[in-house]
Amino acid sequence: MNTPPKIAHPLMTKVKTEIDRMLSEGVISPVNEPTGWRSGIVVVPKPDQSSVRICADLIALNKAVLREVHPLSLVDDDLARLAGSRVFTELDARSGFWQMPLDPQSRLLTAFLTPFGRFCMNRLPFGISLTPETFQRRMSEILRDIEGVICHMDDILVHAPTQSVHDDRVRIVLQRLQEAGLTVNEKCAFSKPFVRFLGHIIDGQGIHADPETVEGIREFSAPSNVTELQRFLGMVNQLTKFTPELATHTEPLRQLLKRDSFWLWGAPQKQSFLKIKTSLISTPALAHYSPEKETIVAADASNAGLGAVLFQVQSDGSRRPVSYISRSLTAAEKNYAVIKKEALAATRASERFSDYILGGRYTIETDHKPLVPLLWSKTLHKLQPRIERFRLRLMRFQPEVIHVPGKQQITADALHVLLFAVHQKQTSY
Repeated sequence: MNTPPKIAHPLMTKVKTEIDRMLSEGVISPVNEPTGWRSGIVVVPKPDQSSVRICADLIALNKAVLREVHPLSLVDDDLARLAGSRVFTELDARSGFWQMPLDPQSRLLTAFLTPFGRFCMNRLPFGISLTPETFQRRMSEILRDIEGVICHMDDILVHAPTQSVHDDRVRIVLQRLQEAGLTVNEKCAFSKPFVRFLGHIIDGQGIHADPETVEGIREFSAPSNVTELQRFLGMVNQLTKFTPELATHTEPLRQLLKRDSFWLWGAPQKQSFLKIKTSLISTPALAHYSPEKETIVAADASNAGLGAVLFQVQSDGSRRPVSYISRSLTAAEKNYAVIKKEALAATRASERFSDYILGGRYTIETDHKPLVPLLWSKTLHKLQPRIERFRLRLMRFQPEVIHVPGKQQITADALHVLLFAVHQKQTSY
């Protein structure tokens, strides 16, 4: 690239201001010597329109960079570590990537061209493929042995059961960050009974859907193309764990994303879109998972689909949901006998909830009494081949299978919602 990228005239002053700021803070340096790499820039106005963010367009460089492999934990795995906590602090590393120095020998590789000259990055740049892994590894090294700390990129959550324990943990975290030369910004929330973290509202009672996400979905206009639909479904996917029927309501919409389909916003899609919004009138809170609490998997099947709820028994004896799942039956599965559908539901539920139950004991509740000996006490050689395969899939778990009559099953309402939603999806065409 020998000519600078075009920038809209109303943004030109803001771009110059941002470049001057980056120079004054040592984030970038002028480049006057010849370089083998020259990239353009991408200018992104910030939400309040008061300033812009400048990112080097490093697409070409990314093709030549070997990515560092460092694990980034799943959000649900992080949230499963919060049981018993009552006090929370959320820290946000200020321009986190820019707090990591770039090796001097690598800086000229990031050279980029602007209307105000050529520059290179002195700090870890946005837009290069290895940045997330490199930053996460460094943060993990800084905070790795502090109990009650979750670090997801530049978002840090400190949690504790009591105020005194919380305060001690926050002091250690801030000291570590200071020693590493990292600063936090003004968005931090200290010593709160609840915080917004990784798209959720977290408090001592459990995990709640973010009201802003819910409102964004409810206010979303009907999509008119694939891009808008993908954005809508991306928002919906954030809430499937709170309102499990969303997973089945979206099927008519997902049909429009298939490669061989064409855009037709017909009656099934309109009905699906409205059902999603209606189902968000109320979203239940999910309990914090605790490995010490009694765990119950209640599974059921209908002619159309499978549903299951993972419950844990609380200190007052009540049950609270930790996670939901549901899915439609395939064409072949719809031909199963009832007992095989029920066995599939119990098996699939155990596999989907494996992160919570593998290595520990739990109870599978079913309202289909003949299923109990087949999954629990009968020897393998006496089972039908398909039931035998389900038993083999369950052998890595340690369940106790019990019968709970439908009228007495505490989970009946929740499972009914799941299975009714699956059935509605099947009959909406």
